[in-house]
Amino acid sequence: MATNNEIEFKQLLTQSQYQSIYQTYFQNINMFSQTNYYIDTPQFDLKAHHSALRIRVKDDYFEMTLKIPAKVGLMEYNFETHVVPELNKSITKQMLPTEIIEQLEMMTVDLNQLVILGALTTERLEKEVDGNLLVLDKSCYLDVEDFELEFEVDDYDEGLKQFKNILEKFNMKHEIPDNKVQRFFKRKSILSDK
Repeated sequence: MATNNEIEFKQLLTQSQYQSIYQTYFQNINMFSQTNYYIDTPQFDLKAHHSALRIRVKDDYFEMTLKIPAKVGLMEYNFETHVVPELNKSITKQMLPTEIIEQLEMMTVDLNQLVILGALTTERLEKEVDGNLLVLDKSCYLDVEDFELEFEVDDYDEGLKQFKNILEKFNMKHEIPDNKVQRFFKRKSILSDK
């Protein structure tokens, strides 16, 4: 198991902004693909706690991650898993690591109702900039394609300053977007209301 306090800044991009940032930072970087399978109850109990549970598939590696709010950023609980994710698959208590069970029980999430509600696939580029990780994503989920810039940092204040400087190069003002899981569930909700 690995836990870490994730501090990152995000900015949604237009396709042309994505292209400009790509040209400036990522031309000689290899892109890789990963798919997140999002897990929640049908009533979205985790979402109600501003938390997210997913299985990420990258190459042949499967990782289960629980993200919960921390004082700064998010606390992540990461575990290798052998659960093969597929849409509408029930996730039983036996499939969950003990530490994730403990966190979900503190949120009073009904562990008998966990199910994989959907998937989001990201084509990702990563590059170290000023000692931090700059990430350029193109994500596809449901019937949506979106573009996002992320900046993963160790120090919140210094990282925010660096991120704003990067955005200024492209005449962008920092606007905090919903994260991927929030965007996914918002879109899922809109589609299910149709």
